[in-house]
Amino acid sequence: MSGFFLSNRIFSMLTLLVASILTGCASTGVKPVGSQDYFRGLLRASEASLELRDCDAFNWRAVELVNKGLETRLLQRLSTLPQGVSIYVEAWGKGADPLQTLQMLGGDLATCEHLLKGATLRAGGLNPVWYADLKTDELQIHNSTAMRSWRLTQPDFSRAGDLWIWQSEGAKLAVWRERCEDAIGIEYALTAQFTAGSTQLAGCARYGDLSRALLKTRYYSRDPGLLRQLGLQLWWNDKVRLSLISSDGSSERYDGRWQVLNSGDILLRFDDERLRGQSRSLRLKTDDEGLRVITPHPVFGSGALLYPGNETLLSQQRHEGRIP
Repeated sequence: MSGFFLSNRIFSMLTLLVASILTGCASTGVKPVGSQDYFRGLLRASEASLELRDCDAFNWRAVELVNKGLETRLLQRLSTLPQGVSIYVEAWGKGADPLQTLQMLGGDLATCEHLLKGATLRAGGLNPVWYADLKTDELQIHNSTAMRSWRLTQPDFSRAGDLWIWQSEGAKLAVWRERCEDAIGIEYALTAQFTAGSTQLAGCARYGDLSRALLKTRYYSRDPGLLRQLGLQLWWNDKVRLSLISSDGSSERYDGRWQVLNSGDILLRFDDERLRGQSRSLRLKTDDEGLRVITPHPVFGSGALLYPGNETLLSQQRHEGRIP
């Protein structure tokens, strides 16, 4: 993927296009992820230390801990930039060490603001220009250079060690843990290859829609003024369960599907006979503290604030081995 020459203006324009496609990401807060955190934001070098800023924050903070080998690598990368200029970074971390394992290094503030809506993973390359989006139940691949596309519905999934494969109808996307650098110098922790007949496309891969992936798997209300508390559980495959929990510990469970709307609100849809004649949907809005119920409902009420647990959907998928 690296080392090829961009020979003309048209190809350069395609390069900029796919660079924005591959590096774009959605803005979301960073909260604890079980035993790990996922950081995404900006990195810069100050006189005394390295400093980080979350994508949705304004204040910079000093990096308290960082592996010496990684610190040297980061400082070398920052030394290629003008003084005070920051660089985009994604990494798994833990506690005071948010940069234990880099996932992506390269890009700028605009990278924080781009969306990869609905994509679990994105792969792409520049020779030729192509990208692939892995979604909940389909894989979409676009070869911009050859002007050809593939759409694989419910591809078969398999994993062998650090190799993840999605395939259907003779086409296959393989992603594995190996450092990858594209032609414009952006680094990734994942390498990718798409194969369909005689077509072979090589490139890098990264996590997709982080505004969705960094939502928590569980949320709970804790308002003593409510007769019954609410418990919300989300799954990465769009399933949802909303529980009404009584003071004695008993609960009523309502199962359904969920989605993130263009507004950023979360819509829950239920298919439960107990809701016959009543609304079978509920809308929640992201809040600095969690999720707030914003549509009145005769069963679930309105205005309740649901506080997040620790594990994110991204972490859940990794624990299940569904993504690298």
